[in-house]
Amino acid sequence: MMKSNFVIYYDGFCILCSRAMDFSLSHDHSKNIYYSPIQSDYAKRTLDQKYIDDMNTVIVKKNNKIFTKSKAAFMILNQLNHPLRYFKFILPSFLADICYDFVAKKRYNWFGKKEECIFPMHNSQFLID
Repeated sequence: MMKSNFVIYYDGFCILCSRAMDFSLSHDHSKNIYYSPIQSDYAKRTLDQKYIDDMNTVIVKKNNKIFTKSKAAFMILNQLNHPLRYFKFILPSFLADICYDFVAKKRYNWFGKKEECIFPMHNSQFLID
């Protein structure tokens, strides 16, 4: 299996998180981002247990460095070359993290939760096993 230097780990039960991954997939024109539900065997094998236990943040692993919360979100936008990435220059990271934490705590109530973790089985950008 090819080792990626940019992996996004996300809550595979969270509908908001899955929609964010759909957004990322559709804007990743170079197809250089890999995805792994935090519930997957791949995540359990490649992340410290503390990240798997937390589940209130998206995680980006880039060149074996871990980024969480708004830092991870801005790294994703940067990788996608998306205009929203410029918000990192306007919104201080401590304030962005406060907003991130608020949405993370409310995400199941606002957007719902899936019964099971569903991901595209035949998409090589998804690292599962």
